[in-house]
Amino acid sequence: MNTNRSMLILTAVSTMLHLDDDDEEADGEYHGEANDDEEQVLGNELELCDVDGEMENEFTEEDFVVGPTSGMRFRDKDTLFAFYKEHARLRGFSVIKRNSNKKGGDTARYITYCCDRTRIRKIKFTTKSNNCKARVFTVLDDSGCWRVSKVVHDHNHELLPSVSRLMAGHMSVSDSLKRDLVAHDRSGIRPSKNIRLAEVQRGGPQNLGCTPKDCRNYILKSRNFEMKEGDAQSLLNFFREIQVKDREFFYSIDVDNIGRLRNVVWVHSHCKAAYEHFHDAICFDTTYLVNRYNMPCASFVGINHHRQSILLGCALMSHEDIDSYKLVFRT
Repeated sequence: MNTNRSMLILTAVSTMLHLDDDDEEADGEYHGEANDDEEQVLGNELELCDVDGEMENEFTEEDFVVGPTSGMRFRDKDTLFAFYKEHARLRGFSVIKRNSNKKGGDTARYITYCCDRTRIRKIKFTTKSNNCKARVFTVLDDSGCWRVSKVVHDHNHELLPSVSRLMAGHMSVSDSLKRDLVAHDRSGIRPSKNIRLAEVQRGGPQNLGCTPKDCRNYILKSRNFEMKEGDAQSLLNFFREIQVKDREFFYSIDVDNIGRLRNVVWVHSHCKAAYEHFHDAICFDTTYLVNRYNMPCASFVGINHHRQSILLGCALMSHEDIDSYKLVFRT
Protein backbone atom coordinates (compact mmCIF):
# COMPACT_ATOMS: atom_id res chain seq x y z
CA MET A 1 0.00 0.00 0.00
CA ASN A 2 1.33 3.37 -0.94
CA THR A 3 0.74 5.22 2.37
CA ASN A 4 2.21 8.54 1.28
CA ARG A 5 0.04 8.69 -1.84
CA SER A 6 -3.07 7.78 0.14
CA MET A 7 -2.46 10.40 2.81
CA LEU A 8 -2.04 13.01 0.08
CA ILE A 9 -5.38 11.98 -1.44
CA LEU A 10 -7.07 12.24 1.97
CA THR A 11 -5.61 15.69 2.59
CA ALA A 12 -6.62 16.95 -0.88
CA VAL A 13 -10.17 15.66 -0.59
CA SER A 14 -10.59 17.07 2.92
CA THR A 15 -9.53 20.45 1.57
CA MET A 16 -12.04 20.22 -1.28
CA LEU A 17 -14.86 19.42 1.13
CA HIS A 18 -14.35 22.80 2.82
CA LEU A 19 -14.57 24.72 -0.42
CA ASP A 20 -18.03 26.15 -1.06
CA ASP A 21 -18.65 29.02 -3.45
CA ASP A 22 -21.90 29.76 -1.61
CA ASP A 23 -19.95 30.79 1.49
CA GLU A 24 -17.42 32.90 -0.36
CA GLU A 25 -17.72 36.55 0.47
CA ALA A 26 -18.10 38.98 -2.41
CA ASP A 27 -16.50 42.37 -2.60
CA GLY A 28 -18.66 45.27 -1.50
CA GLU A 29 -22.07 45.26 0.09
CA TYR A 30 -25.32 43.57 -0.80
CA HIS A 31 -27.80 45.40 -2.96
CA GLY A 32 -30.83 43.42 -1.90
CA GLU A 33 -32.94 46.33 -0.75
CA ALA A 34 -34.87 48.46 -3.23
CA ASN A 35 -33.10 51.54 -4.56
CA ASP A 36 -34.45 54.96 -3.66
CA ASP A 37 -35.67 55.52 -7.20
CA GLU A 38 -37.45 52.17 -7.37
CA GLU A 39 -41.06 51.67 -6.40
CA GLN A 40 -41.43 50.38 -2.84
CA VAL A 41 -44.11 47.66 -2.71
CA LEU A 42 -45.42 46.20 0.52
CA GLY A 43 -45.53 42.44 0.90
CA ASN A 44 -49.30 42.23 1.23
CA GLU A 45 -49.71 44.18 -2.01
CA LEU A 46 -47.55 41.85 -4.08
CA GLU A 47 -49.09 39.28 -6.36
CA LEU A 48 -47.71 35.81 -6.80
CA CYS A 49 -44.85 35.74 -9.24
CA ASP A 50 -46.21 34.89 -12.68
CA VAL A 51 -42.99 34.81 -14.69
CA ASP A 52 -43.03 31.89 -17.08
CA GLY A 53 -40.44 29.27 -16.09
CA GLU A 54 -39.83 28.24 -19.70
CA MET A 55 -37.10 30.56 -20.93
CA GLU A 56 -37.66 29.94 -24.61
CA ASN A 57 -41.31 31.01 -24.27
CA GLU A 58 -40.49 34.16 -22.35
CA PHE A 59 -37.31 35.73 -23.73
CA THR A 60 -36.18 36.68 -27.21
CA GLU A 61 -32.68 36.64 -28.63
CA GLU A 62 -32.54 40.39 -28.16
CA ASP A 63 -33.42 39.99 -24.46
CA PHE A 64 -30.49 37.64 -24.00
CA VAL A 65 -28.11 40.03 -25.77
CA VAL A 66 -29.22 42.99 -23.63
CA GLY A 67 -29.01 40.89 -20.48
CA PRO A 68 -30.55 41.44 -17.05
CA THR A 69 -31.59 44.93 -16.03
CA SER A 70 -32.44 46.41 -12.65
CA GLY A 71 -36.00 45.58 -11.61
CA MET A 72 -36.40 42.40 -13.68
CA ARG A 73 -38.19 39.59 -11.83
CA PHE A 74 -37.81 35.83 -12.28
CA ARG A 75 -39.86 32.91 -11.10
CA ASP A 76 -36.88 31.21 -9.42
CA LYS A 77 -33.14 31.59 -9.09
CA ASP A 78 -32.43 28.80 -11.57
CA THR A 79 -34.29 30.67 -14.31
CA LEU A 80 -32.45 33.85 -13.40
CA PHE A 81 -29.07 32.13 -13.48
CA ALA A 82 -29.88 30.41 -16.78
CA PHE A 83 -30.86 33.78 -18.29
CA TYR A 84 -27.60 35.41 -17.17
CA LYS A 85 -25.58 32.42 -18.39
CA GLU A 86 -27.12 32.66 -21.86
CA HIS A 87 -26.39 36.41 -21.90
CA ALA A 88 -22.79 35.64 -20.89
CA ARG A 89 -22.44 33.02 -23.64
CA LEU A 90 -23.59 35.47 -26.29
CA ARG A 91 -21.35 38.25 -24.96
CA GLY A 92 -18.28 36.03 -24.51
CA PHE A 93 -17.68 35.43 -20.80
CA SER A 94 -18.59 32.90 -18.13
CA VAL A 95 -20.41 33.40 -14.82
CA ILE A 96 -20.28 31.98 -11.30
CA LYS A 97 -22.36 32.29 -8.15
CA ARG A 98 -20.07 34.37 -6.02
CA ASN A 99 -22.07 34.90 -2.85
CA SER A 100 -25.21 33.56 -1.20
CA ASN A 101 -26.52 34.98 2.06
CA LYS A 102 -29.25 33.25 4.08
CA LYS A 103 -29.44 35.93 6.77
CA GLY A 104 -29.89 33.39 9.56
CA GLY A 105 -32.56 31.32 7.79
CA ASP A 106 -32.56 28.18 5.68
CA THR A 107 -33.40 29.99 2.44
CA ALA A 108 -30.97 32.31 0.69
CA ARG A 109 -32.45 35.76 0.13
CA TYR A 110 -29.51 37.51 -1.55
CA ILE A 111 -27.39 36.02 -4.33
CA THR A 112 -24.65 37.66 -6.39
CA TYR A 113 -23.72 36.29 -9.83
CA CYS A 114 -20.38 37.44 -11.21
CA CYS A 115 -18.09 37.16 -14.19
CA ASP A 116 -15.79 34.22 -13.49
CA ARG A 117 -12.77 36.53 -13.75
CA THR A 118 -13.77 38.26 -10.55
CA ARG A 119 -11.91 35.62 -8.54
CA ILE A 120 -8.77 36.61 -6.69
CA ARG A 121 -5.66 35.11 -8.27
CA LYS A 122 -4.76 31.91 -6.39
CA ILE A 123 -2.55 30.32 -9.04
CA LYS A 124 0.78 31.97 -9.74
CA PHE A 125 0.70 31.37 -13.47
CA THR A 126 -2.70 32.09 -15.01
CA THR A 127 -3.94 33.92 -18.08
CA LYS A 128 -7.16 35.09 -16.42
CA SER A 129 -7.66 38.71 -15.40
CA ASN A 130 -8.63 39.38 -11.83
CA ASN A 131 -11.15 41.51 -10.00
CA CYS A 132 -13.61 41.99 -12.87
CA LYS A 133 -16.52 44.02 -11.49
CA ALA A 134 -19.26 42.69 -13.81
CA ARG A 135 -21.99 41.15 -11.67
CA VAL A 136 -25.71 40.92 -10.95
CA PHE A 137 -27.15 41.46 -7.47
CA THR A 138 -30.45 39.68 -6.79
CA VAL A 139 -32.90 39.52 -3.89
CA LEU A 140 -35.80 37.22 -3.03
CA ASP A 141 -38.86 39.45 -2.56
CA ASP A 142 -41.98 38.81 -0.49
CA SER A 143 -43.88 37.34 -3.45
CA GLY A 144 -41.36 34.54 -3.88
CA CYS A 145 -39.81 36.03 -7.03
CA TRP A 146 -36.15 36.79 -7.53
CA ARG A 147 -35.63 40.45 -8.41
CA VAL A 148 -32.54 42.01 -9.97
CA SER A 149 -31.58 44.89 -7.67
CA LYS A 150 -28.40 46.09 -9.37
CA VAL A 151 -26.42 45.21 -12.50
CA VAL A 152 -22.81 45.99 -13.43
CA HIS A 153 -22.08 45.20 -17.10
CA ASP A 154 -18.56 46.66 -17.39
CA HIS A 155 -15.72 44.14 -17.80
CA ASN A 156 -12.00 44.81 -17.40
CA HIS A 157 -11.00 42.15 -19.94
CA GLU A 158 -11.68 41.23 -23.54
CA LEU A 159 -14.95 39.44 -24.30
CA LEU A 160 -14.70 36.37 -26.55
CA PRO A 161 -18.11 35.38 -27.95
CA SER A 162 -16.55 33.24 -30.68
CA VAL A 163 -15.07 30.81 -28.15
CA SER A 164 -17.54 31.14 -25.28
CA ARG A 165 -18.91 27.66 -25.99
CA LEU A 166 -15.51 26.27 -24.93
CA MET A 167 -15.54 28.04 -21.57
CA ALA A 168 -15.99 25.74 -18.59
CA GLY A 169 -19.14 27.50 -17.40
CA HIS A 170 -20.94 26.87 -20.71
CA MET A 171 -19.90 23.28 -21.37
CA SER A 172 -22.11 20.40 -20.27
CA VAL A 173 -23.35 17.09 -21.63
CA SER A 174 -27.05 17.64 -22.35
CA ASP A 175 -29.66 15.03 -21.43
CA SER A 176 -30.37 14.20 -25.08
CA LEU A 177 -26.65 13.74 -25.76
CA LYS A 178 -26.32 11.52 -22.69
CA ARG A 179 -29.11 9.27 -23.98
CA ASP A 180 -27.50 8.99 -27.41
CA LEU A 181 -24.04 8.24 -26.01
CA VAL A 182 -25.37 5.52 -23.71
CA ALA A 183 -27.54 3.98 -26.44
CA HIS A 184 -24.63 3.88 -28.90
CA ASP A 185 -22.29 2.46 -26.26
CA ARG A 186 -24.71 -0.34 -25.45
CA SER A 187 -24.87 -1.13 -29.15
CA GLY A 188 -21.16 -1.86 -29.10
CA ILE A 189 -19.93 1.32 -30.79
CA ARG A 190 -16.49 2.35 -29.62
CA PRO A 191 -16.22 5.72 -27.79
CA SER A 192 -14.35 7.48 -30.61
CA LYS A 193 -16.94 6.48 -33.23
CA ASN A 194 -19.73 7.09 -30.73
CA ILE A 195 -18.63 10.71 -30.26
CA ARG A 196 -18.12 11.20 -34.00
CA LEU A 197 -21.64 9.90 -34.66
CA ALA A 198 -23.05 12.37 -32.11
CA GLU A 199 -21.18 15.20 -33.84
CA VAL A 200 -22.60 14.24 -37.23
CA GLN A 201 -26.13 13.96 -35.86
CA ARG A 202 -25.89 17.48 -34.43
CA GLY A 203 -24.29 19.14 -37.43
CA GLY A 204 -20.71 19.32 -36.21
CA PRO A 205 -18.62 19.34 -33.00
CA GLN A 206 -19.47 23.00 -32.39
CA ASN A 207 -23.06 21.97 -31.66
CA LEU A 208 -22.27 19.34 -29.03
CA GLY A 209 -22.20 21.86 -26.19
CA CYS A 210 -19.18 20.13 -24.67
CA THR A 211 -15.78 18.73 -25.63
CA PRO A 212 -15.13 15.19 -26.92
CA LYS A 213 -13.30 14.55 -23.64
CA ASP A 214 -16.49 15.35 -21.70
CA CYS A 215 -18.37 12.84 -23.86
CA ARG A 216 -15.73 10.17 -23.36
CA ASN A 217 -15.72 10.73 -19.59
CA TYR A 218 -19.50 10.40 -19.48
CA ILE A 219 -19.39 7.15 -21.47
CA LEU A 220 -16.83 5.66 -19.09
CA LYS A 221 -18.71 6.91 -16.04
CA SER A 222 -22.03 5.46 -17.29
CA ARG A 223 -20.34 2.08 -17.68
CA ASN A 224 -19.49 2.13 -13.98
CA PHE A 225 -23.19 2.24 -13.22
CA GLU A 226 -23.99 -0.77 -15.37
CA MET A 227 -24.29 -3.91 -13.26
CA LYS A 228 -25.77 -7.17 -14.42
CA GLU A 229 -29.30 -7.98 -13.35
CA GLY A 230 -29.39 -9.14 -9.74
CA ASP A 231 -25.89 -7.99 -8.76
CA ALA A 232 -26.98 -4.92 -6.78
CA GLN A 233 -29.83 -6.86 -5.13
CA SER A 234 -27.42 -9.65 -4.20
CA LEU A 235 -25.16 -7.13 -2.53
CA LEU A 236 -28.08 -5.66 -0.58
CA ASN A 237 -29.21 -9.14 0.50
CA PHE A 238 -25.66 -9.95 1.61
CA PHE A 239 -25.50 -6.83 3.78
CA ARG A 240 -28.88 -7.64 5.33
CA GLU A 241 -27.70 -11.15 6.21
CA ILE A 242 -24.64 -9.72 7.94
CA GLN A 243 -26.79 -7.22 9.83
CA VAL A 244 -28.91 -10.07 11.22
CA LYS A 245 -25.77 -11.60 12.76
CA ASP A 246 -24.08 -8.30 13.59
CA ARG A 247 -26.57 -5.63 14.68
CA GLU A 248 -23.86 -2.95 14.78
CA PHE A 249 -22.96 -3.57 11.14
CA PHE A 250 -23.47 -0.38 9.13
CA TYR A 251 -23.94 0.05 5.38
CA SER A 252 -25.07 2.83 3.07
CA ILE A 253 -26.01 2.39 -0.59
CA ASP A 254 -26.18 5.39 -2.91
CA VAL A 255 -28.15 5.20 -6.15
CA ASP A 256 -28.60 7.69 -8.98
CA ASN A 257 -31.88 9.31 -10.06
CA ILE A 258 -33.02 6.20 -11.94
CA GLY A 259 -32.10 3.70 -9.25
CA ARG A 260 -28.71 2.48 -10.48
CA LEU A 261 -26.05 1.58 -7.90
CA ARG A 262 -23.48 4.34 -7.53
CA ASN A 263 -21.55 4.18 -4.24
CA VAL A 264 -21.51 1.73 -1.32
CA VAL A 265 -20.03 2.18 2.16
CA TRP A 266 -19.94 -0.50 4.87
CA VAL A 267 -18.40 -0.81 8.35
CA HIS A 268 -18.35 -3.87 10.64
CA SER A 269 -18.92 -3.57 14.38
CA HIS A 270 -15.33 -4.56 15.23
CA CYS A 271 -14.14 -1.81 12.87
CA LYS A 272 -16.21 0.74 14.79
CA ALA A 273 -14.71 -0.46 18.07
CA ALA A 274 -11.19 -0.29 16.65
CA TYR A 275 -11.77 3.25 15.41
CA GLU A 276 -12.66 4.41 18.93
CA HIS A 277 -9.17 3.45 20.10
CA PHE A 278 -7.02 3.85 16.99
CA HIS A 279 -8.19 6.89 15.05
CA ASP A 280 -5.08 9.02 15.46
CA ALA A 281 -3.65 8.09 12.06
CA ILE A 282 -5.88 6.88 9.23
CA CYS A 283 -4.89 6.00 5.70
CA PHE A 284 -7.47 6.21 2.87
CA ASP A 285 -6.50 4.11 -0.13
CA THR A 286 -8.24 3.82 -3.51
CA THR A 287 -5.52 2.00 -5.46
CA TYR A 288 -7.37 -1.33 -5.50
CA LEU A 289 -9.57 -1.54 -8.58
CA VAL A 290 -12.39 -4.06 -9.03
CA ASN A 291 -11.78 -4.98 -12.66
CA ARG A 292 -15.21 -6.32 -13.51
CA TYR A 293 -16.99 -3.01 -12.96
CA ASN A 294 -13.99 -0.67 -12.99
CA MET A 295 -15.04 0.56 -9.52
CA PRO A 296 -12.31 1.56 -7.03
CA CYS A 297 -12.55 -0.29 -3.72
CA ALA A 298 -11.55 2.25 -1.08
CA SER A 299 -10.36 1.25 2.37
CA PHE A 300 -9.90 3.13 5.64
CA VAL A 301 -6.89 1.68 7.46
CA GLY A 302 -5.53 2.55 10.91
CA ILE A 303 -2.60 1.36 13.04
CA ASN A 304 -3.08 -0.41 16.38
CA HIS A 305 -0.83 -0.44 19.44
CA HIS A 306 1.16 -3.31 17.93
CA ARG A 307 1.93 -1.18 14.85
CA GLN A 308 -0.25 -3.46 12.76
CA SER A 309 -2.62 -2.29 10.03
CA ILE A 310 -6.30 -2.62 10.92
CA LEU A 311 -9.31 -2.21 8.64
CA LEU A 312 -11.74 0.52 9.75
CA GLY A 313 -14.17 0.59 6.82
CA CYS A 314 -14.65 0.02 3.10
CA ALA A 315 -16.37 1.64 0.13
CA LEU A 316 -17.09 0.93 -3.51
CA MET A 317 -17.03 4.10 -5.62
CA SER A 318 -18.56 4.49 -9.06
CA HIS A 319 -16.12 7.23 -9.98
CA GLU A 320 -13.18 9.04 -8.39
CA ASP A 321 -14.75 12.49 -8.48
CA ILE A 322 -15.45 15.12 -5.84
CA ASP A 323 -19.09 14.08 -5.28
CA SER A 324 -18.14 10.46 -4.65
CA TYR A 325 -15.40 11.42 -2.21
CA LYS A 326 -17.77 13.78 -0.39
CA LEU A 327 -20.37 11.03 0.03
CA VAL A 328 -17.83 8.50 1.33
CA PHE A 329 -16.28 10.88 3.86
CA ARG A 330 -19.61 12.25 5.09
CA THR A 331 -21.05 8.75 5.49
